Amino acid sequence: MDTVKLTMTNMATMAIPKEVESLPHSVVAHGWIPFMVVTALSLVFSVVYVVWYRSDRPAHRAWGTSVIAVLGLFISLVTSILVPVDVFLISYMKTSDGSWKPWAESSEVRDSLKDSILYAYYACYAIILFFAFLLIPANFFYHGLDPGLEEDEVEPTVGQRLCYSLKYSLLTVFLFSLLVVAGIFIPFEGTPPSNSTEWEKFEWFFEELESNQGKDLLLFLLNTLNMIGLGLLIFYTGYGVSSLPCGLIRPTRGVRMIRSSVERQIEEIERNIRDITARNAGGEVPRFEQSQLERLEQQARLLQREHRDLDQRAKSAVSRCQILFRPFQMIIGVIFSVFGFLIFLSLLLTNLDKALHSGGLFTGYTLQNSSLPNPVDLLLVLAQQVFPLDYILYTVLILFLLSCSMSGIGNLGIRFCCLALYKIRAWKTPPRGLLMAVLSMMYIILAQNVIMFSIVPDYTMFGNQHYKQTVGNVTTIVRCSSRNFPEEKDDCVPSRISVLLFSFHYKAWIFGAMYYWLTWVLLLAILGGSLYSVYNLRTPQAASGEEEDLLDSDDEGDDQPSNNPFD
Repeated sequence: MDTVKLTMTNMATMAIPKEVESLPHSVVAHGWIPFMVVTALSLVFSVVYVVWYRSDRPAHRAWGTSVIAVLGLFISLVTSILVPVDVFLISYMKTSDGSWKPWAESSEVRDSLKDSILYAYYACYAIILFFAFLLIPANFFYHGLDPGLEEDEVEPTVGQRLCYSLKYSLLTVFLFSLLVVAGIFIPFEGTPPSNSTEWEKFEWFFEELESNQGKDLLLFLLNTLNMIGLGLLIFYTGYGVSSLPCGLIRPTRGVRMIRSSVERQIEEIERNIRDITARNAGGEVPRFEQSQLERLEQQARLLQREHRDLDQRAKSAVSRCQILFRPFQMIIGVIFSVFGFLIFLSLLLTNLDKALHSGGLFTGYTLQNSSLPNPVDLLLVLAQQVFPLDYILYTVLILFLLSCSMSGIGNLGIRFCCLALYKIRAWKTPPRGLLMAVLSMMYIILAQNVIMFSIVPDYTMFGNQHYKQTVGNVTTIVRCSSRNFPEEKDDCVPSRISVLLFSFHYKAWIFGAMYYWLTWVLLLAILGGSLYSVYNLRTPQAASGEEEDLLDSDDEGDDQPSNNPFD
């Protein structure tokens, strides 16, 4: 037994690279402990988001859908919270005077650390591709045979659902195959020799794929998903940046105000009923007035049921807390407005900088000599000196953009070509609508990773690194940034996420150019959404979801108790 234990110990030791073993514990602790904490919070957020929005109707119970939605949203969030770890680890390799720390003096150690971060990105993005092109579409089409509202409709069997799901999931697999073929045969690194045969040209593409280990193919697929995500981000987040703070500031017609309005309507209808009854006392009621009387009595019954519902909600703990927290809600709305303005300003300054100092269209508008200051970027770079302040600020920024996206999706719903497909509301979203909302959020989170390079470009690329610059006999300490590129390649270590995205732009400049132009469209969307939201501040809004919930209650019937614990 001792020999077996010794052999297993030796094998485990050989499996761990010596470069990774040489990392000091402080590096591992400072880099990965905050990551694990935020990862746990991301999992909690994903669970709460799905549980909050999924439908509580018995016909819509789908635990498999909930699990898929939670995992898909969670993996997407991990790609965002990996960025501060990435930035910290590449910044922690150097001291404030620009020299390497003792543990990072070996290039093997640095390369091993950088590769470990890169492989984490590869794993997350590969899982996202699996969810986006197979798992979520398969589950979406699985619920495509859900029975309607008619009682005589038969519940489809599991086999029928699986056949239906398999048939339509093949379309998304076919689409993925087309993207893979395009990623293989689009010549990012030149073209095959002109004097070669057709078969030799065909072999040349696969040799190129093998030489870069499929990285260009993965980056092509990733950038394609980012383009879809940017379109959704423009539509939802562009509106949500203004609708979220303005919705918190805007006066709300609370439950008590709506209940008073319903009471006045009931009194008016009852007065009309008494007038009709008094006019025809002791005689036969004319047919016209009889139909009018029946219509008024039906309206009175509906309003009385609505009044009972509102009276129950007015007594709930949530309604009372909303009154108490209303001043704080307005303060948070003002703070979010400041956040939105800073993001708009940072995006505008970065894009103006690219317009003035970038390498142009065929370099993907890569910034080569930045000159305009970026307030959010400067704040995060300075915050990195106080661990883990930059991690907290970056997470807050991600959560704010995520909240804006949720606000946009909640207000606009899931749409296709301006046609409303699903309304995303708490406890009312069916399984297919929930899957579409989560898939949209996954694409938006991927696009946020790209947009963050425009909001905080220097922080996401270099962090707080410095290097020694010698001019003549004078040596100065310079911070790594887009305006101070070093002459030596290894003086500044870029983050792995920047290498992952921007290195591909030199081969396929079209993606960098599209990101640049779509950022201008996002700025216009934020500006237009802000004007619309400020215009709507004039009138109070109904309490969130009140009108839709009351309409839904007419279809559900009175015999179905709500599972919502907040009612």
